[in-house]
Amino acid sequence: MDLIKRFVQTSSGLLLFFATCGVFAAERPAPATDGLDEEDRPNPAGVALKLDYAGRQADAPWRKEAEARIEKNRKADLNIVVTDAAGAPVANAEVSAKLKQHAFRWGAATRLPFIVEKPPVKGRPTLPVPDKALIAKYHDILTSTFNHSGLVSDFREDSTNVNHVDVVKAVDWLSSHNLSVRGYALVWPDWGHSKWASKLKDRDSLNKEITRRINERVTSLKGKVTEWDVVTEAKNNVTSPNSMFLMAGGADAIAEWCKAARQADPNAKLFITDDGALDSNTTPTWQNRSGKPTYAWIADTIYNYLQQAAGKQAPFDGIGFEGHFKQSAFFAAPEEVYARLERFASFGKDLAITELEVAVPDPKDEKQAALQADYTRDLLTTFFSHPKMVEVTFFAIWEPEMRKNPGALFRADGSAKPNGQAVMDLLRKRWTTDLSGKTDSQGKLGGRGFLGKYEVTVNQGGKRKVVSADLVSDTKSIIVKLD
Repeated sequence: MDLIKRFVQTSSGLLLFFATCGVFAAERPAPATDGLDEEDRPNPAGVALKLDYAGRQADAPWRKEAEARIEKNRKADLNIVVTDAAGAPVANAEVSAKLKQHAFRWGAATRLPFIVEKPPVKGRPTLPVPDKALIAKYHDILTSTFNHSGLVSDFREDSTNVNHVDVVKAVDWLSSHNLSVRGYALVWPDWGHSKWASKLKDRDSLNKEITRRINERVTSLKGKVTEWDVVTEAKNNVTSPNSMFLMAGGADAIAEWCKAARQADPNAKLFITDDGALDSNTTPTWQNRSGKPTYAWIADTIYNYLQQAAGKQAPFDGIGFEGHFKQSAFFAAPEEVYARLERFASFGKDLAITELEVAVPDPKDEKQAALQADYTRDLLTTFFSHPKMVEVTFFAIWEPEMRKNPGALFRADGSAKPNGQAVMDLLRKRWTTDLSGKTDSQGKLGGRGFLGKYEVTVNQGGKRKVVSADLVSDTKSIIVKLD
């Protein structure tokens, strides 16, 4: 019996290998997806729950190093100068300078049904939409805590039955609430996510259609979407001779796709995004024949195709890391995560975390919840400290956003889970600036502040003036003239 079982298992593995590598190329098997595939990936079997990670200690050396980088890279001298109408300095003026919005993009992806009221799509699995009171709480969390968002499911290449009018309405809603917008997956180069491509039999026709789609999508949202993932998860398609990515031309195709997106909207930032390079996942995969641990093979694979694309003069601005940390056994030490970012920073491009998710099997368990909160805090600290990082966007902050959402920051009622509280403590308390005091004899009040948009209020002799100002790295001073 054991012999038969091993034969069946081996045969099944060989069938999968041959099918994926092209022996059964005509079939091009595609995995089922409803646009919410991230939540449904099964956890690796046999991986033990680990309730700790290297570098978690309060006195771990990496913390001081990260704080020093944050002080250097994310803050600047905040000098307020108050003058009278003639330009003379005003002493003893009461001044308050409050950070209203970070220059750094702190994001939370969202879903169309929570922004635009619309009936469910027939024939497609959907999530129950909470009542309007809960939606209002979610909107408050989204707009008061974050400055960046995007329709993670509805922007993707595998998205089906999405009304473009609804997408535009949602994007406009985000923009009207001071949230810049990320566009997801102009090209998802595998047959499963891009099912429409299966009917195309040669490179020229495939790339012609991809270019048409890029131009259509980017042009339709020109000036509304500030950044696009031009390519998503190409790493999954670099080893199979039957892959959509290789059929399209690999790095040559990336260069052409980036050029098409750049032409469609010259002002949008362009990213090439992938996953699995930052954690320490060692779960075997059929694609990895290198003999290296899976995470090392993934990092090498992504680095290599990025290097080839850069060599082809692909006009991309940044490198995105999805950031799905789903197994505590694979939580890499913060200093190791930083080292992995450093490798990709050598390209000289912006870096972004586009779909951050830190999950534990049972967030209601006290020890697991504490682990989740601590690792989320330490990842954000690590990311924020890296000088090339420009963005951290969470995948799903609210429990109702997905059927299974252990990585959510907030419960269905809007209350913060421990990981959510950790995020708010960083963004609303630790990494904010509220400078107040009186001006000196030169009309000056100074300090250090996080880069971003400020509201400056001055009170003097019954006069009150409120101005908005941007603090950037080379700002000399913010001058407030009392009329």
